Amino acid sequence: MNDDTAVGGGTDAGPAEPATGTPLEQGSRMDFRPIERASQAFQQSVGAEEIQTICRRVFGTDAQVVSAVELGAGMYNNVYRVTVAGHERPVILRVAPEPARQFRSEWQLMRAEYASVPYLAVIARLMPQVVAADWSHEVIGRDWMIQTFLDGVPAPDHLGTYPRSVWPTFFRQMGQIASDVHAVRGPHFGSIVGPAYATWSEAVTASLEEIAADVDSVGLDGADLRKVADLAGHEHAVLDMITEPRMLSGDLWTVH
Repeated sequence: MNDDTAVGGGTDAGPAEPATGTPLEQGSRMDFRPIERASQAFQQSVGAEEIQTICRRVFGTDAQVVSAVELGAGMYNNVYRVTVAGHERPVILRVAPEPARQFRSEWQLMRAEYASVPYLAVIARLMPQVVAADWSHEVIGRDWMIQTFLDGVPAPDHLGTYPRSVWPTFFRQMGQIASDVHAVRGPHFGSIVGPAYATWSEAVTASLEEIAADVDSVGLDGADLRKVADLAGHEHAVLDMITEPRMLSGDLWTVH
């Protein structure tokens, strides 16, 4: 899944600001702990009342959020561990960036992740379950998804506490997971939600061109990326030796 925010019990790696609770309505309070960011930062937290409204859409009009703690580590979605009164386990709320903040090369990544779930049954036992997803923007002007909470600690936080002698076992397990994912066949080249491409070279070239356009859009020079895109188009026969679309994780590292 093309998302740089881990979804699990141990993702609270970022510095969350202490909170005394945010009043929502008479007689109720939420322990709301967003991560403080500059106004120009890419990620922008949603408000306590928005989180309450989301949870009432999913869990019923009487649902009351007890706490919402924003988790760090990820660089794309805003992620919250949310506890709802009467529910034994917390859930994970993930909120995509506002559409105007999304780059062309990262357009609607949450929707692509959601669409990929039916293709990932091979690792379903390791994945959170989707409780609800909403692209309507009726509640807030952003895509959002609620998923089950997974216990665990992120590898970047804990792997270093293990002897180096056991690291190969960890990475072999991760390699097997990646292999299982990469064995999944798809309907076309390119993002699972489109646009679809008939060849791998077309998908690679289009991706590089989109990244170059994003670089240009923030005032940087995308010329080098365009050179690579031109090279991919010129040498398309090499890329097109790949003839079968497969699920691809293109950002493998311990944070994911």
